[in-house]
Amino acid sequence: MEKQIITIGREFGSGGREIGLRLAEELGIPFYDKEILRRVSEKGDLHETFLEQNEEKAPQLLVSSFERFMVDTYYQPSLSDTIFVEQSKVIREIAAEGPCVIVGRCGDYILEDEQCVKLFISASMDYKISRKHSVAPEKEDYTDAQMEKYIKDVEKQRRKYYEHYTGRKWGDVANYDLCIRTDKIGTEGAVKLVLDYLSNIK
Repeated sequence: MEKQIITIGREFGSGGREIGLRLAEELGIPFYDKEILRRVSEKGDLHETFLEQNEEKAPQLLVSSFERFMVDTYYQPSLSDTIFVEQSKVIREIAAEGPCVIVGRCGDYILEDEQCVKLFISASMDYKISRKHSVAPEKEDYTDAQMEKYIKDVEKQRRKYYEHYTGRKWGDVANYDLCIRTDKIGTEGAVKLVLDYLSNIK
């Protein structure tokens, strides 16, 4: 690939961010996750912390594209709509700058017309619970049951957000080039698998 752009969709706790960081290091290309929020903040009036608290969340009142068309005169974009639009602009700018790894934020959909590799990272719930216990010190007092609920709540938001703005099913293999379960091969194995995949792309 002349322009190596990688987007990563991920279940919460599956290790998608770690995999993205490792891939960027191995390939010597920029990595974008929270950095996207900083760039959005610099372009507008939304504070980075505020963006972090409100991103990847669908509007409270879900309105279909058809319904928006029918009431276009009256429809006012929600905060979620505004964040999605601004993040989309930044993601396209980042992709235009050159090779990179982009985590989340509907990157696979926003860059569907670009030549990029789209990954989706998933794992069993037991694996995600165990991993979040080890990497989320702010939740150190959580029981397994509390951690599972926390994971499910975050994933519910991500699913609603992705499906609202893309019209696609979150995690559907048809949307990605490579789907990996980290409970089977771990994050290190996932990185090696992706690098091997990249080396064989024609």
